[in-house]
Amino acid sequence: MTDRPAPTKLKDVAQAAGVSISTVSRVFTNPERLSPATVQHVREVASRLRFSPNLMARALITGVAANVGLIVPDITNPYTTTLLKAAQGRSRSSGVGVLVADTDDSAEIERQVADQLARQSRGLILCAPRMSSAHIREVAELIPVVLINRVVKGVPSVVTDSEPALGEIVERLSGVGHRRLAYLPGPSGSWANRQRLKALTERSAAAGSELIVLPDTAATYPDGIAAAAAVVESEATAVFAFDDVLASGLLEGLRRQGRRVPGDISVVGHDDVLAELVQPGLTTVAGHSDRVGRLAMERLLDPDGEQDREVSIAVRATAVYRGSTGPAPR
Repeated sequence: MTDRPAPTKLKDVAQAAGVSISTVSRVFTNPERLSPATVQHVREVASRLRFSPNLMARALITGVAANVGLIVPDITNPYTTTLLKAAQGRSRSSGVGVLVADTDDSAEIERQVADQLARQSRGLILCAPRMSSAHIREVAELIPVVLINRVVKGVPSVVTDSEPALGEIVERLSGVGHRRLAYLPGPSGSWANRQRLKALTERSAAAGSELIVLPDTAATYPDGIAAAAAVVESEATAVFAFDDVLASGLLEGLRRQGRRVPGDISVVGHDDVLAELVQPGLTTVAGHSDRVGRLAMERLLDPDGEQDREVSIAVRATAVYRGSTGPAPR
């Protein structure tokens, strides 16, 4: 019977690489805290020695779970997909897995899922959470939490700052004759929805344009189609949709209503995740969800890296102009 060679251990890699055991550990957990040269050197030595970090064993020894939880309201939304891929890419570089849960936009399901994942994760990322601020603080007292697109005092967060980009588009539309604007909202429980409405209300007033607020939606493609009749009835010459999914449905709904975009009505989306897949190309606000996802994961994995964990990091959105907007009809 042939004896199998003993598996390479952390100390073997450290000795061969000429570094400490803690340095080797950081290479596979928090590589951003080391120089790129050190990370590359240690990884090359580890590869040569066929060393593979046993994340589950490390979790049992240290008492720190090998995974983090990422809870989203709708995993089918392209914004969420992009954010998730970026967050996973960042966690993978630290040898940390991601457990993903979809709450179907329900605050109750969200709270149940948060309680479940808190028992098997080292931390949670709550994307656009619908829970009350009190419930979020309760979870944050039990486990590290980072919020995305929601601000709760005492809990670190990463948010998209849409106000400057929305204001820029309002000013441009007002400058080409649009005096009656409309906002097609998303879910009523969405923090981002309230922020966008606030920005549009203030910027429209400053530009001397009227803003009509249409009924709330679940921000689905069918919702956009269904909302077209209300948009036409409002007599708005330009409409801002909560996100690109809703805006793409609205484009189809307006087509069915016999309205031309942008000849009769200009349409603006948000997120820049579907904008180039529809006709005409959608003028939108790029929310840079990839950067948002990476930053949120970094805050969760490196809690000592922030001087003030309560500060909300804002990712500035940018306006992107395409064919769905133009001068107001005469």
